[in-house]
Amino acid sequence: MKFLMLINPSSKGGRGVRLLPRYRSELDKRKIDRTEIILSSIDEAFERAGNLDSTLYDAVVAVGGDGTIRAVGAGLLANPDPALKLGVLYTGTSPDFCRTHNIPLVPDKAVTCLAEGFTRQIFVLTANGNPFFCSCNPGMGAEVAACANKLRPFLGDFAGTLTALAGALLKNRRYTFKVNGTLLDDCNHLLITRMPFIASGLKLALPELKEEEYLLWYLQDVSRFKWLQILLKLYRKQPCGSWKIFSAPLMIESPSHGDLPLEYDGDPHGTLPLEIKFAPRRLNLIVPAGDKLK
Repeated sequence: MKFLMLINPSSKGGRGVRLLPRYRSELDKRKIDRTEIILSSIDEAFERAGNLDSTLYDAVVAVGGDGTIRAVGAGLLANPDPALKLGVLYTGTSPDFCRTHNIPLVPDKAVTCLAEGFTRQIFVLTANGNPFFCSCNPGMGAEVAACANKLRPFLGDFAGTLTALAGALLKNRRYTFKVNGTLLDDCNHLLITRMPFIASGLKLALPELKEEEYLLWYLQDVSRFKWLQILLKLYRKQPCGSWKIFSAPLMIESPSHGDLPLEYDGDPHGTLPLEIKFAPRRLNLIVPAGDKLK
């Protein structure tokens, strides 16, 4: 296979590039045919993947974090050729996507995964028409993501996320959401996802989902004291909160906070209202041979 590698030099606060020599060494050992491009912006990742001439390459490799994976994957879904594949060499901070799909984080194993080229098709959700690959969070999630992105370069992934989360929890804001016309009152947090990993060691204990299903997970009427119990359960991967399972499109509004900010894949992206639905086609993801989705 011939790979186009789109490299985000700013992943992990610019520290992700330290992994590049190790990845390149492994790629050279296996004599992998590739073209490398250092990205000037995250938008360039989307544009290059979306406009790629599929006669020149078989796969596009996102070299970066979850934001880079989202941009490259979204570009491939917009590309006219549905046969193009997405590969990942992770250099970000919180590898939720990689953990879910068993994509190795160690350079030699990650490059072996690429070289073997085993592919699985995955369903992809969209938020207001834009694909996302981890979770989508209105309200508190956007606040935590913006703060954590500033803190992680100094405090690291775990401490940066925990500090940002603690600050948001102390405010203990409550929202009223309207989900497909049904009110959810006194809601502390709400997210939409198909994967259990939500950020930096936090993991939901989810019911088993069919390929064409996704989940709305939410918390209601949680006091500051009860938040501590919930956090412990999330870090211990124990059940908490409530959920609803959907397969059809989902519309979320907030009568009390009409312009509530949104976050998905670790970055803020606009405001409510929010429409969730599946992308028109599935994405070809390069994963380890014999992979089973977590």
